[in-house]
This record gives sequence, structure tokens and C-alpha cells, in this order.
Amino acid sequence: MTPVGPVLLTVSEVAKMLKMSEGWLRDHASGRRRPVIVSVKLGKSVRFRANDVERFLEECTRAT
Repeated sequence: MTPVGPVLLTVSEVAKMLKMSEGWLRDHASGRRRPVIVSVKLGKSVRFRANDVERFLEECTRAT
């Protein structure tokens, strides 16, 4: 079966990708920290689209 729409990543998956804690990620997803990472709230669960994670990384990138 082919997935419909974008694949949603869990907090654990994204935290591992970024090598950051789940709490750190949840703070950025909730807006307690800046920049905010766009998330999808499904009941009590939080999920992330891969392109939103990439956009967040671009926002965090500093020019040297």
C-alpha cells in the first residue's frame, strides 16, 4: 500500500536525526523556544513533516 500524503516523523525520530533531546525538540515545536519547528498535533501525539524539519534547519543555519 502506498502512503497517502507526506510521511510523518515522530518526536523520537526527529530528535535522533538532529542529535538533540526529545525535550529540546518539544520546546521548539510548542513555541517555548525559537525558532519554532512546525509540527502536526494529532490528539496527544506530535509529528513532523520531513520538509518542515529541513526548513527549520535552514532557519538555524548561520552564515560565517
